[in-house]
Amino acid sequence: MKKLLCAVFFSIIFIASFTAKGYNAAEEHDSVERWERIAWSALEEKYKGASLKDYEYIGRTEINDEETKDVFRVTVNRKGKSFPAHAEVYFHPVTNAIISVQIFPL
Repeated sequence: MKKLLCAVFFSIIFIASFTAKGYNAAEEHDSVERWERIAWSALEEKYKGASLKDYEYIGRTEINDEETKDVFRVTVNRKGKSFPAHAEVYFHPVTNAIISVQIFPL
C-alpha cells in the first residue's frame, strides 16, 4: 500500500510539472509575438519605403531582474542595397512594460 501511494504521489508531481512547463511555454510564445509586432512596426518606421524580408527571431536575453531583451533580425532592401538590421525590444519581465526599442543596421 505504501509503495502504491508513493507511486501515485510521484506520478501526480510528474504530470503537474509537464502542465506547468506547457503553460509557461505558451505564455512565452504569446509574449514573443507581442514583441515581434512592436519590433516590426519600429523597423517599418525606421526604414520607410524599404522592403523587409527574412524576418527572424534571434532570441531572448535576461539583462537583470527588471529588464529582458528580445532580438529580431531582418534583411532590408533599400534603393538597390541590401543589408541586415536588428531590432532589440527591452521590456520588464514581470509587468511586460516596454522599456525601449532599438533599431540598428549591422
